[in-house]
Amino acid sequence: MSTAFSTLSQFITLDQWLLGLLSFAFVSSITPGPNNILLASSGARFGVKRTLGHAAGIWAGMVTLLLLAALGFGALNATAPSLAVGLQVLAAIALIVTAWSMLREDTGTPTHDQHHEAKPWSFWQAVGFQYLNPKALMMAITAAAMTPQTQSWFITASVLIVAFMIISVPCTGAWMLAGSALRKTLNSPRRRRVFNIVMAVLLVATIPLSFGTPSPSSETSQFLNNPLNSNHTSVRPA
Repeated sequence: MSTAFSTLSQFITLDQWLLGLLSFAFVSSITPGPNNILLASSGARFGVKRTLGHAAGIWAGMVTLLLLAALGFGALNATAPSLAVGLQVLAAIALIVTAWSMLREDTGTPTHDQHHEAKPWSFWQAVGFQYLNPKALMMAITAAAMTPQTQSWFITASVLIVAFMIISVPCTGAWMLAGSALRKTLNSPRRRRVFNIVMAVLLVATIPLSFGTPSPSSETSQFLNNPLNSNHTSVRPA
C-alpha cells in the first residue's frame, strides 16, 4: 500500500489528501439532507433503539454506493442521462410520499392498532432509499473522484470506505440522537403534530437537491481533468 501511494507527493501529500477527504465527508454528512432529517424524525418518534435499523441501513447503503462509485458506475450519468432523470423523479416521489405519511400520522395517544401503523423504516428500506437519495449519490461519486487510484482496486475502495464512514457514521448518528433528545419535549399531541409538519416541510425542501445538484459526471470530470487544483490524484505504479 505504501508503494501504491508513493507517488502522491507528485501532487499532494497523503496527509493533505486524507484531510481533504475527511473534511468533505464531515461537511456532507453533518449538514441537513434527506437521511439526516429522516433519522431525526425517527429518533423523535420512535427512539434510538427502534431507529437503529434505519441508521444501519443508511450506513450499509452508503458502503454499497461507495463501492459502486469506486468501480466507476458514476459514469452512467453521462452515458445514460435518462436514467439520471428517472432517479431524480423517483427520489422526489419518494420524499413527497414520506412527507405525506408524516403529516397523516396520528399524534394522539397511541392505541395498540395505531402503534403498529406507525413504524420506523426497516434496514432494507433505508438501504434502497440511498439509491434514490441525490445527496448520498453525489457524496459517493465525489468522494470516489477525490480518492487516489492505487495498483489494487480493493485498496482504493477500502481506503475510501473506511475514511468516509469513520466520519459519516457519527455525524448521521448525531441527528438520530438529537431527534431522540426531543422525545420528552414532544409530550402532547399538538407538539407532535407541529414537529411532524416541520419535519415534513424540511423533507420536501430537500427535493430541489434532486434537480439542482450538478451532475456527478461534471464533478468527476472536474477532479479528473484538473488534479492540481483539486484533491483528486491519480497514482500509477512506480
